[in-house]
Amino acid sequence: MDRREEFLQAAKEVVGAENVVPLGDSEGYLDPYPLNPGRTPWPGIRPANTEEVQAIVKLATKHEVPLWTFSRGKNLGYGGPEPRDTGMVALDLSRMNRIITVDDRLCYAVVEPGVTFFDLFEYIKERSLKVWMSVPALGWGSVMGNMLDRGYGMTPHGDHVKSLCGMEVVMPDGDLVRTGMGAMDGTELGPIFQGGFGPTLDGLFTQSNYGVVTQVGLWLQPAPHTYVNGDIFVDDEAYLPQLIDILTTLRREDIIQNNALCGNVVRAASMRGTRAQYWDGEGSIPDWRLEEMRKEFGVGLWNCKFALYGDRALSERRLEIIKERISAIPGARVDARFYSGVEGMALQHEDIADLDRTQMAGVPTLKPLSSVNFGSKIENGGHIDAAPIIPARGELVAEFYQEAKKLYTKHGFDMYVGYHLYPRHMVHVTMIFFERGDEEMLQRARALYTDLLDAARARGYAPYRSHVDYMDRIADGFDFNDNAARRLQEKIKDALDPAGILSPGKQGVWPQRFRTERTSAQS
Repeated sequence: MDRREEFLQAAKEVVGAENVVPLGDSEGYLDPYPLNPGRTPWPGIRPANTEEVQAIVKLATKHEVPLWTFSRGKNLGYGGPEPRDTGMVALDLSRMNRIITVDDRLCYAVVEPGVTFFDLFEYIKERSLKVWMSVPALGWGSVMGNMLDRGYGMTPHGDHVKSLCGMEVVMPDGDLVRTGMGAMDGTELGPIFQGGFGPTLDGLFTQSNYGVVTQVGLWLQPAPHTYVNGDIFVDDEAYLPQLIDILTTLRREDIIQNNALCGNVVRAASMRGTRAQYWDGEGSIPDWRLEEMRKEFGVGLWNCKFALYGDRALSERRLEIIKERISAIPGARVDARFYSGVEGMALQHEDIADLDRTQMAGVPTLKPLSSVNFGSKIENGGHIDAAPIIPARGELVAEFYQEAKKLYTKHGFDMYVGYHLYPRHMVHVTMIFFERGDEEMLQRARALYTDLLDAARARGYAPYRSHVDYMDRIADGFDFNDNAARRLQEKIKDALDPAGILSPGKQGVWPQRFRTERTSAQS
């Protein structure tokens, strides 16, 4: 009998038969946007609480079956819930969906892995709590999972991992650990102070296969009195270096308070329909047609979003400074809309117009999901994100933009740009849209993604997270001193997880048991 079959049968005694997805079940786990189609669904287990996770981990060790852990499996463009290879069983934490607490005086929450951004938003709203949260592009994913994978949102707390404060972790041997101040019994300091006593452990469990995180603390934003949603339009591609330098300087000075977003015409088009509505010719949409589309949409060639929060007078002055700086770019336009609460009171989301009740106001949505069909003729689209981190220097951003644009043209895709700008770095987000199941297009998509990885690495850049199919390749690029960082990660992995049970190969970190072959398929 397949070792996994024995394990799954035994797991029914822990979580109940209805929470075990057996081998060969068509309802099993798959990447919804597969770059390499043709795989069969993975089996999985859905525990309901920490105690069940502990029991499952111990059972997996007994049966020598590796687990691939995820919170909700909504990491679209990066593999979703699909494990790395066929030797694994999915450990689905989505049933663990308790919001343990939200404190709107000190502005923090404690949640389990199955809590979505929609769940937390509605919890706060129903109780009229005076906090705003930070949300990513799509609100159906896990608050905790996004944070642990170093995802981001669009408010002042948009760098989600920086809001992480304390966690509860099931270790590979089933032991239960709380990090930071939460390591003490009888304390409320766990989600309040990010340090602890001794070495800080929280970072060990981000993008990690060292344990199963079952609870996290996260910091929230006080509900502001004033919220400003701003737009910047620049019509000439040549001003990209200047635009990036102005925006990131404003971010370093905390004039702009969130990570600003900078998109191109293709991004604007993807939110309005499919490419076939605008271009039915061969290859990438040509620049002359993009210029026509820009005018049709009434947008810039570069379209930036920013937001301001807090006191009304401070927000007004911040906006004045932004307009002064942006005026250095010929023809650039700034538009902004103010929303304020009644005197002395926090702003309510209901008082914000639909147009601006977006992720920048901490409101979860699924609206961007429609853009996935941009490259599809039959509304069967998929995508993969190519998102290297690069320095926030305008000339470097423009150089890599031009190089990436040539690669998109070479492989016949339209370059979608959705840059996220931080004080010192930027996430150079470009998406590759494809038709699911179209092998010719998928082959081009894989070739383009590989070329983009190579081009980034040649400049000393790399993605901040990875599709599961490319984790080893990207980890190989962190090659200082013969991949010393990975060798250290492997030592920690072997010490904590000698049986190699938890998510082998995640971020390219394999346990000793599978390290040579880089697969668990033969286990």
